[in-house]
Amino acid sequence: MSGPGDIWNLAAQKWNDTIAHVGDDDWDTATTCDGWTVRDLVDHAMHWQGLGGGALGAGTTPGQDWAEVQPAMAAALQDPANFEGTVEQFGGMPRQAVAGLVITDLLVHSWDLARSIGADETLPAEAVTSAFMGLQRVPEATLRSKTMFGPAVEVPEDASEQDKLIAFVGRQP
Repeated sequence: MSGPGDIWNLAAQKWNDTIAHVGDDDWDTATTCDGWTVRDLVDHAMHWQGLGGGALGAGTTPGQDWAEVQPAMAAALQDPANFEGTVEQFGGMPRQAVAGLVITDLLVHSWDLARSIGADETLPAEAVTSAFMGLQRVPEATLRSKTMFGPAVEVPEDASEQDKLIAFVGRQP
């Protein structure tokens, strides 16, 4: 499996491919996230990418433009030194775990966005595997907290790994 920077790049490319399909009439469209429009979803994703990037040495800030965040994050996530230690604003979470959450957030919201605008929902398989493995290591109380994910949705045992990930974070695949 690739490192966090490579996995984030896969998620970022999926985000790029999906956001390119957002039309002028889509911004007020409801999304798979209760009470959020496409604009709210994009704003949320950019908030967390900027915040996470700042915590991981990218020098980014919440809500910063994606054109600035993407190259900064891509570079920061290639430097192993940016995974050492913990991040105070993430409750003292290890930097490696913060990277996993930032990757998962972008990946899952790429799916949310694609589902909401009728674009291709297929996520990069390696990123799905990485995100799903990482989420299963997060304490349940943290994972299902108000600021993270809702209750998991049941899927058949033979569901695809992508569907299992999407269901694990509380979405109906």
